Amino acid sequence: MIRVSDVVTPDKIESWVPGDLITIKSGTGGGKSYLIKTVLHPIAKRNGDKILMLTHRSNCLDQFKEELARDDKLDTIQIMTYQKLEYMYLKKNPKDLDEYQYIVCDEFHYFMGDAAFSKTTDISLDLILSQSLATRIFMSATGDHMKTYINDIKGKETIDYDIPITYDHINSLTFFYNDDTFDELIEEAIEKNQKVMLFIQSARKAYELYKKFKKYCLFNCSKNNKDYYKYVNKAKIKEMLIKERFEEQILITTTCMDTGVNIKDLDLKHIICDVEDTGVLVQCIGRKRIQTEDDKFDLYIKTINNKSLGSKTTQLNKKLKMAEFLKTHTVQEFINEYQREYDTSNMVYDAVVREKNRGTKKVNGLMFYKCNTDKEEIIKILEFGRVGYYDYIKELFGMEEYRILEEDNKTDELVKYLDRIINQKLYKPEQKDLIENIDIRDKRGRIQKSISIFNAYFDENKLSYIIKSDTNNNKKLEDGTSNPYYRKVYWIIYKFLEETNTEIVD
Repeated sequence: MIRVSDVVTPDKIESWVPGDLITIKSGTGGGKSYLIKTVLHPIAKRNGDKILMLTHRSNCLDQFKEELARDDKLDTIQIMTYQKLEYMYLKKNPKDLDEYQYIVCDEFHYFMGDAAFSKTTDISLDLILSQSLATRIFMSATGDHMKTYINDIKGKETIDYDIPITYDHINSLTFFYNDDTFDELIEEAIEKNQKVMLFIQSARKAYELYKKFKKYCLFNCSKNNKDYYKYVNKAKIKEMLIKERFEEQILITTTCMDTGVNIKDLDLKHIICDVEDTGVLVQCIGRKRIQTEDDKFDLYIKTINNKSLGSKTTQLNKKLKMAEFLKTHTVQEFINEYQREYDTSNMVYDAVVREKNRGTKKVNGLMFYKCNTDKEEIIKILEFGRVGYYDYIKELFGMEEYRILEEDNKTDELVKYLDRIINQKLYKPEQKDLIENIDIRDKRGRIQKSISIFNAYFDENKLSYIIKSDTNNNKKLEDGTSNPYYRKVYWIIYKFLEETNTEIVD
């Protein structure tokens, strides 16, 4: 694996000058933090320079600060969150950035990723971009959109270092669509004594799941979540950050742990994600730091269907509506159009034009850009067709195949059912039962009843069955009585021996 320090060498760092904007793209665990601590630090210390390192998760800050203190590097590197930088600015007590010769933006996808719900990420970005006497370093595995924003929207040139990203450590990719599957996966892990890490977007859902399996679990969520942070075992979370592993079988966390935190554990073999944002998804699975070539894990992702993606597009359009109007009209026209209305998305905000000492309205450019990039991604997913999300994620991680857990379970049940009725004559009532058990539906949700469709389904899913139809031409039953099924059409299911493709007939 190519490390960041293999590409960004001391000579490259020495060539940077104040005002440079550096971007570093590397996979999670690729050595971005190592570069700052081990390569940049001695150069800065030798020259009497100071480094400000910014991160966006308190867990990440705590873990990184422990490392810096342990290595006696806090004299040169100061670490703080982007949110604190924004808070100090809003409270009219802005952080003095002039004292730093290097400003490192760790996981700089934060500016756009958190713009989905935060109205202040643009403040810290603008503050950093304004520091023309410092070398500013932007690092992330998922910063492509943010780099485009800096280049194209902000009009800033960057010096870019791209290290190839691979996902060879993902052993298998499995999707699921029922919340009950969380319970099934955890129960299976407990039974087999396997270690699992779950990322769940909703703190409420994460906590409810934790309550069911508390004996085996460690729970974590953001300190800002007043409803659920009180259930976090802070001592154990701190121990996890220091040891870079958790001792419980199951770790259930929100996306407060999506970046920066390292989990080094060869026993961790399963990662389960219920996360909508694909950039956050990539960051979540990157929390497991790969130790050896054989250190692989199985990835389970809660799927998003096309209907949900359509609803998400509708929500994004609603968020963009007022901002789009303001972008093409004057402030006065905007006020006339939306009298006494409030932009609940916070994309349109009030500001002061200092040179004229008057109020105005502005659009949060990062939030606007984030919504539009989300819309573009949904379009790409839908272009894959009916199973768009599956194929999009498969391509994202470079996987050759995937499976759908509930479909596997459904197939297992179907096989058991088919085995019970092979070589039996199936008339209308039994055909109806078979149709309902196979349960194939078209795009409009109509259940399919065609033998040819069923046989194509068997073939596509490598199920060794075939249905044939025939007509009962026996007028009499064996006891000489009239045959009620005379001249009625029946279906019959045959099973093939997998190796010979020979029908099994009793």
